[in-house]
Amino acid sequence: MLGFLLKFIRCYASRLCILSTLDRLRGGLPGKFYAVSLSGFLWEMGLFMTQPILTLHYLNIGASILFIGLILSLQAFLLIFLRLPLTILATRIGERRMLVISFVAQALQLALIGFANSPTWLYFIPVVQLLATGSFFQLITSMNSNQAPPERQGDALGRHMTIVSAGMFIGPALCGLLVEPLGYSTIFIIASLFPLAGLVMLLKATQGLEDGGRSLQSQELPSLRSLSALLGQRNVVILALIRTLYSTSNNLFLTLFSIYAVKSLNFDPALVAVLYSIQGVANAFIKVPSGWASDKWGRRAVLFVTFSGIVSVYVGLALLTAYPLIATAMLFFGACWGARAVTEWAFLAVIVPAETKMIAIGYMESFWDVGSSVGSLLAGVAVGVLPYKTIFLLLAALNLPALPSILLMKEEKQ
Repeated sequence: MLGFLLKFIRCYASRLCILSTLDRLRGGLPGKFYAVSLSGFLWEMGLFMTQPILTLHYLNIGASILFIGLILSLQAFLLIFLRLPLTILATRIGERRMLVISFVAQALQLALIGFANSPTWLYFIPVVQLLATGSFFQLITSMNSNQAPPERQGDALGRHMTIVSAGMFIGPALCGLLVEPLGYSTIFIIASLFPLAGLVMLLKATQGLEDGGRSLQSQELPSLRSLSALLGQRNVVILALIRTLYSTSNNLFLTLFSIYAVKSLNFDPALVAVLYSIQGVANAFIKVPSGWASDKWGRRAVLFVTFSGIVSVYVGLALLTAYPLIATAMLFFGACWGARAVTEWAFLAVIVPAETKMIAIGYMESFWDVGSSVGSLLAGVAVGVLPYKTIFLLLAALNLPALPSILLMKEEKQ
């Protein structure tokens, strides 16, 4: 009998030890947090699996670089005006229902791009893309941010964004394996299945959640008053500025890099996809450490280091041509991208209260859309008048004003 009791105690203690270890790994966050993040990962998989070949596919069906820049710019431009109304709609009809629309639209737009056989298709595909991207990020980020206390925002958002952005390296890696045997169009069709799988996971994770929608309080409505109140804080103004600068350069780069790598550097499209995967690895795995670092040492320091790195990367890409060196630059680029993203959102999450967090994220995403629109438009214009190396050097110069701006920020009490 005594032996049985001792064995039972040992088994029970072992089970408690395992549960304690799992709880530490989870960071004290609920299982729903990770399920929502995984559904977001599957949404993003569709995006990043096709990112290395998007502009190449558009060229393949007869679009010019200028036309590609105009179409991508149009999508971002429309988001400037529609993102906040879509966020309001999400609150009124229910965030879960709006996410369902986003996941279905993401799958549909990827399938449509895959079936496209002429530039004419590109005129109406952005309408579907607006429904896919217009509310996804702010809804899923706010949903998980609200599950963590203020002092854990860096850690929690680091975990969330690490899981979501894992598609940044898994997606391009799959693209690199499949693009040669299957071709561009089939890759888009396959990619459209991932958001549908993410939708199933999201619905299971949020099952039983009351989501009938609600009326918005006055502080949650976008207005000149709420925008001026948000921009009345110096840190928010600087976040908006550096986010717009980064978005402009990043979207110009993403519009042109695959074309530059294939047409000017003579890289195989599969190897270009590997470059995006390398970038994605660094982007994903830097997020949790940078979240910890921003919680411990301050968000301003992390932002300054990351923007210094971004300037260096663009200079490097302008000067380097060998594949191993370009790969190293993309690895460093991914690390800077990931650290910047999680630190910006952690900074904002501490500044704004929970009840206005979603609309604040919507405002900040609108600043990103401004940069996206300008960057994509400039890509179509610049490539006709400037060499690629000069364009990359200009991208480095564009991010330089972020450095003195970051030094003017104040660390928020957590």
